[in-house]
Amino acid sequence: MDLEPEPKNSTIRSLTMQNFTTFADTTLNFKNLNIVIGENGLGKTHLLKLLYVAMAANQRPYGKSTDKSAEHGRPDKLAIGNVRPTKNILAERLTAKLTKVFRPEKRVGRLVRRKQGQDRCRVGVEMGNGEAPIRFDFSTSSSKVFVTDHPSVWYDDAPVFLPTHELLTVYPGFSWIYENYATQFDETWYDTTKLLAAPPLRGRRKTDAAELSRPLESMLGGTVVFDGSKFYLRHQDGKMEMSLVAEGFRKIGMLAQLINTGQLLDTGCLFWDEPESNLNPKIIRKVAEAVFYIARSGIQVFIATHSVFLLKELAILGRNHEVPQQRYFALEKGEDGVVVHQTDDIYGISPFTMLDEEGEQSYRFIEAFQK
Repeated sequence: MDLEPEPKNSTIRSLTMQNFTTFADTTLNFKNLNIVIGENGLGKTHLLKLLYVAMAANQRPYGKSTDKSAEHGRPDKLAIGNVRPTKNILAERLTAKLTKVFRPEKRVGRLVRRKQGQDRCRVGVEMGNGEAPIRFDFSTSSSKVFVTDHPSVWYDDAPVFLPTHELLTVYPGFSWIYENYATQFDETWYDTTKLLAAPPLRGRRKTDAAELSRPLESMLGGTVVFDGSKFYLRHQDGKMEMSLVAEGFRKIGMLAQLINTGQLLDTGCLFWDEPESNLNPKIIRKVAEAVFYIARSGIQVFIATHSVFLLKELAILGRNHEVPQQRYFALEKGEDGVVVHQTDDIYGISPFTMLDEEGEQSYRFIEAFQK
């Protein structure tokens, strides 16, 4: 049995895609804080989910097994923490994760960019730790992926994916329902609810987490507590059911809880899809501060957003404080799939449809009230 050395922490350095959902052929290079913008239907969420799948599939499996059949990638024998990754094992894990996160009907081949005839999707994800990239592909008719290259070790950081909806109030019973019934929820919801309910830390890591989460808890005006079945916000006047807390603060509460359970402590990746969803500008500003704070702490952050307000708040924070390296990605529909424009400066974003629409609305507003 080929046993592996200690697992490695990692950030994502780059992503190469060919014919994945809406994307034709593109390579993206990432920094510490990565912000993806674009109109609906261009693939912002798909981009975040693909990166999440690649990291989750190569995360160190929990538990250890001496069953040698696990080395051959049997899907019921994936808890093989002391065995190096192999092409067969990763192919099984990538296929399962792509299916459960993207929910294609029948086969993963449905994720190949839609056009007449057969085609092939190719994906490569390069980490920043010097290991070999994860490379895999599949065709329109494929029921599973084919791995062509992979790292020699597992990564020990669980990636975190936050959907548009907060999850602190859906936790009671959600995991049981997901495990026992067919649902339309993608697996990011299930994965994140499990991370939120992880056991509390002990010792020095608990102290480090408490120090890191203190600014977020200051925004909340209290601390998130978990009694084994439900989440509450504890403040100076007592304990409040999380369902009675404003949604924006529940989103910040998720970050605080994930720090205090060690999921966003020291290293790791956070993927957050439209954090501004259902929030007013005052709370969006608090969310921007929380995102910026997490990025400064050493966590690599990926944001998909429609909000010009959130985008501007992150730019202001970057200008006024110690800057985590930022990168902006603007998605545009091209003649042959979605085109991605990349820049390190908010002023270099092109096209900037959201800002164009905001400016056009200002002119219409002035015209309407000058009549």
